[in-house]
Amino acid sequence: MKNPYDVLRAKEQELLRVRKEMDALRIAARLLGAEDSGAGKSEDQPKLQRVVEMP
Repeated sequence: MKNPYDVLRAKEQELLRVRKEMDALRIAARLLGAEDSGAGKSEDQPKLQRVVEMP
């Protein structure tokens, strides 16, 4: 049987990793949006929406 504290620590570390990935994706989306704004928006591209984070 696994130690619950070890499992909790691993899950917390995984959560931090996923949050960093989400931040990086938000930055990339903003940069891509900035590139597209100069060329005009295409109707084929979906609108980007902000994700609501739960505490």
